Amino acid sequence: MPTGTGPAHDRPASLDSLSRVTAPHADHRCAVVVLVSGSGTNLQALLDATADPGYGVCIRAVGADRCDIEGLARARRAGIPTFVCRVADFPTRADWDVALAAHVAAYEPDLVVLAGFLKLTGEVFLARFGGRTVNTHPALSPSFPGMHAPRDALEHGVKVSGCTLFVVDDGVDSGPIIAQTAVPVQDDDTAASLHERIKVAERALLVDVVGRMAREGFTISQRKVSIP
Repeated sequence: MPTGTGPAHDRPASLDSLSRVTAPHADHRCAVVVLVSGSGTNLQALLDATADPGYGVCIRAVGADRCDIEGLARARRAGIPTFVCRVADFPTRADWDVALAAHVAAYEPDLVVLAGFLKLTGEVFLARFGGRTVNTHPALSPSFPGMHAPRDALEHGVKVSGCTLFVVDDGVDSGPIIAQTAVPVQDDDTAASLHERIKVAERALLVDVVGRMAREGFTISQRKVSIP
């Protein structure tokens, strides 16, 4: 099972210091909790990959910040436990963050994957799962952070865009970069058409790299993420 520099609740939100995660034992798949907010196409790609025992990942639960979404339906069809943790159900955003961390911790994940999860995790969540929570972004970070990356990239006139898999920190799409894939921009691209092609690359990148992280482990040192 992946282990860090200390107990999960002692991990700092900052990833400037050395953090190590080792690969699980050969007879144990990496336990993953996936968080979603929408249709769950990235989740489905991961579910399809886990059909192969050699992929090395067991999705223990899928959580969401809203009810009645296709991402939860996909998990239920696959027999995966689900939970919903809505911001609106808590007095403050900090209270929601505490509850989200508790929901995720109940499944004892080695990795947490944000697969189209549209909420920023907070201090308590990162204190427990910092260094082992990953997310994707539809741009080549550190360029164009935020919700409208394909649009912003087109408005800037870039010739190449892409997607980034990164370790979540306390910023917006600012964590240490694990892997990236380039996607050429076409002359007639709109934000929607570019984003659709990025999503295809994003799903392939997520499945490939999460699998390698699960099977081989990874290290984080001074923002450099390495997979053996």
